[in-house]
Amino acid sequence: MIDINVFQKTMIASVVCLGLAACGSSSDSSAPIIPSPQPEPTADYQDMLQAAVNSGVPGIVMAIESPEINFIGAAGVADIDTQAPMQTYHQMPTGSSGKKATALLVAMLHEEGVLNMDNSISTWLPTTILSRIENSESMTLRQLLNHTAGVWDYLDNGSSEEWFEAIINDPTSVKTDIFALQFALDRPAYFAPGDAFNYSNTGYLLAGLILDKVLGTHHHTAMRERLFIGLGMNNTYYNGLEKDMGSIISGYTEFDGEIENTKFIYENIGVADAPLVSTVEDMSLLLRAIVGENSTLDTAITEHLFASNRLVQVNNETQYGLGIFYQNINGKDVYHHGGGDPGFITENYYVADSDLTLTVFFNCSGYEACQVPAANFTNSVLETIFEDR
Repeated sequence: MIDINVFQKTMIASVVCLGLAACGSSSDSSAPIIPSPQPEPTADYQDMLQAAVNSGVPGIVMAIESPEINFIGAAGVADIDTQAPMQTYHQMPTGSSGKKATALLVAMLHEEGVLNMDNSISTWLPTTILSRIENSESMTLRQLLNHTAGVWDYLDNGSSEEWFEAIINDPTSVKTDIFALQFALDRPAYFAPGDAFNYSNTGYLLAGLILDKVLGTHHHTAMRERLFIGLGMNNTYYNGLEKDMGSIISGYTEFDGEIENTKFIYENIGVADAPLVSTVEDMSLLLRAIVGENSTLDTAITEHLFASNRLVQVNNETQYGLGIFYQNINGKDVYHHGGGDPGFITENYYVADSDLTLTVFFNCSGYEACQVPAANFTNSVLETIFEDR
């Protein structure tokens, strides 16, 4: 167990360097880094998992599913102190990879006429919030979800330190969207709505509050009924608010030269920009349900998330829909959105040409001994996928 007094003093400086990675890993539009070496034509994925653990990652779980591959494996430990082995069914906070769930719920309600995501956010939110967000009168719900609203990101350098200090000082109470939003209020806009792209976790906090307004209750109930139950995500729950439905594994990051466990903090955060605790199989199922060729969801719903005419430009290589990045890599259409909080990394990919999903969990982040082997592992797996298919 962490000494909370020492932890509070050391976490701030260490974690702020994660910046957008906290709750938003793979918001980095440069990911993934794709192949140059020549991989083996058939990969031994279990050996690769063990090699990453041998290189410094505490534990990994990975699932790959396609017509040619059906692999799920784990290596390392879920808890360093107890040495409990990592299992393929273990649940973990998935950070920003859960944004696609929030966006999907909004798209469902849009198609049902419950809300219109092209309306101004002033349609739903009170002046007590709107008056403290620059340009709120002209930004739409869709712009919040595709990061073109220009709204300040509460995990940006100017406010993330305050956020982390607050959750460390009170690790046991559940933090929801309205709590996290306070760290983005009265901050300058990045640009006028619609003028550019800037990844902002705050947009999803506001979307969560809008969902609560139109549903008349917290949106985790609708997310359970429509997504978790509706899609068969039987091992997924809304973090913080449904924490009695499961238990997250330990997650590790470095503070002041010591490796510490962040589980006690992140099991109590329930925000729409990082809503899900899940398994690798359920996260693959969710992504496949949205972009997969055999999706059973209504096309009118899923097109809001990834249709080419609705994608916005991130950079020369990358576009963004709602909760999903798109890239053409080695001539293949790839949809992805990972996630990261201090102590946890999720990678979540769908390769359309191969009808392949890849999901990887690492129970560490934010220090070189984890980040380097984790990145090397992910890139090595991607190389096998892109070279072999």
